[in-house]
Amino acid sequence: MSDNSASGRVGLSLMTFLIACWGLLGWFDLADRTQAGFSTDGNNTVIQVYPTSPAESAGLEVGDFITYVDGISVEEAATIARMPRKKMGEIGVYSVDRFDQKYEISIRYGPLLEKTLSLARVSLIVGFCFVLFPLGAYFRKSSEATRMLSVMGIGLGLAFMTGPYIADFSIRSVTTAITSLFVLFGVAALLQFLLVFPHRRPWMNRPHLKTLIYLPAFLLWALIAYRMVFTPAATSSLNTLTNLFSGVIVGGYLLLSLYHVLRNYSKTDQASRKALALNSMLWGAVIGLLPVTIAQLTTVFSPQSVLPGQDYYFVTLALIPLTWARSASR
Repeated sequence: MSDNSASGRVGLSLMTFLIACWGLLGWFDLADRTQAGFSTDGNNTVIQVYPTSPAESAGLEVGDFITYVDGISVEEAATIARMPRKKMGEIGVYSVDRFDQKYEISIRYGPLLEKTLSLARVSLIVGFCFVLFPLGAYFRKSSEATRMLSVMGIGLGLAFMTGPYIADFSIRSVTTAITSLFVLFGVAALLQFLLVFPHRRPWMNRPHLKTLIYLPAFLLWALIAYRMVFTPAATSSLNTLTNLFSGVIVGGYLLLSLYHVLRNYSKTDQASRKALALNSMLWGAVIGLLPVTIAQLTTVFSPQSVLPGQDYYFVTLALIPLTWARSASR
């Protein structure tokens, strides 16, 4: 084993360990989390009110446009971001516009709904699949492909791990910015992996090509980090821009990745497909990526729409690290 391979495995193993600890701390923090029981489209319009939730009991409705939270305008991002997490039984007062009428709705925060707890736990399991299976492939076979697969796994695995609550706003915002960077670079690494496996594209050696692969992810991260750290006014225009930019960039990476999975499969002969288990990799990619890609594009072009079972679409993503790690380690 070369020194570079050994140091790479140690570095990725250490990062995996730290991310696993982060996820487990978030798991134990679930008991202290509270929930109002609704979700918005990213621009303060309510698109879901969960059954039996405090929000439903308080009378919040789908389509309500939230204007104030506890007397603070939703556009005052700096103030909203610094608000502490709601405690069990604490009341949040939401001012909403509903059909040109203004209402004040008081929601008493309660424990996480059973559905929310189940989704959080399943999400953590999916995250562990992403960080562990690719790392195992890298240990079985050290190559550029398995290294990129492991980098992808660390980034995407972190996306499923919420971590513990951090009370200090400065630390919380910096941590969120760093986490976002890992996640977005993981999405870009997904595309890079497919450009080197099963056969490395000759044009991958061109100068600055890797920069071009990661540049869109970095630009999106810069926007997210700017909003996290500097908390500018959360105007409707800025919210829409962020949602649109995020959807286009992430959706673009996912669509390109799906395209290259199909292209790699079609360009590989039958013997190589069998030897590299590309059939299972193909189905793992299609079944894994297609639901979340549809959900992502729906969020971009119809943010107030909720697809049937959308909350569970991410579960299929667990097929990707499982089937891809199996193929890359052969």
